[in-house]
Amino acid sequence: MEKIEIRTPEPEKALPILRDAIERQKRILSQSLARTEERIQELATQLHVNPELLLAGKVPHPEKEDMDLLELEGELELLRHLREQLESLEHLTICP
Repeated sequence: MEKIEIRTPEPEKALPILRDAIERQKRILSQSLARTEERIQELATQLHVNPELLLAGKVPHPEKEDMDLLELEGELELLRHLREQLESLEHLTICP
């Protein structure tokens, strides 16, 4: 694991701020994940599509549903990105 160093003249003030900022970002990402998962479920239900099959390229894109399917693909990509960000934060350790 790599180490990142932050220098400050007042570590006793900076540490709680950093910890709070990381926890706040985790909460925001968790909330965003929940909303994105809900949106994916709504779109998948509305379109009668399995999101995993859509990502695998096994779902046809009829012209009348093309924009909705693209939106679902975008939400799936956003979900992947949010999960990666949250996972990165979960692995952070602040060492005073």
